[in-house]
Amino acid sequence: MQTAASILRILYGLVWLWAGVAKFKDPTAFSLAIRNFDLIGDPWVAAAALFLPPLECVAAFAVIFRRGAAGGLAILWGALLVFTVAIAVSWARGLDIECGCFGLSGSTVNYPLKLAQNFGLLAVGGWLWWREVSDRSPVMGDE
Repeated sequence: MQTAASILRILYGLVWLWAGVAKFKDPTAFSLAIRNFDLIGDPWVAAAALFLPPLECVAAFAVIFRRGAAGGLAILWGALLVFTVAIAVSWARGLDIECGCFGLSGSTVNYPLKLAQNFGLLAVGGWLWWREVSDRSPVMGDE
């Protein structure tokens, strides 16, 4: 089980690294994707477009190399929760958006599929965080 969890942790980190690098390569396109959600305005759109990709990359490296993995997983899980809520709100508002999750693809979001993907990633990230925290916590009496 430990090997499977390690492989899953590395894959999870690589997905987030891929997402962060894709956004980092084109911050202008990513800021356009953020703006299309119509949830925040300037200068927050630009700040988010510049801040989120490096944050995702640093947190992904923490997860992959297991240096501060619990913190990295918590950051990624929290970011994904915010993204999921933003996608759900956009769907409820009837917006035709491109999420910008892995850069701009040129196609609009398939809301049910994207939410299912995000819920799956939230479940995996939560499980990995729980394993990370429980693996690192001292057993009572061993302190």
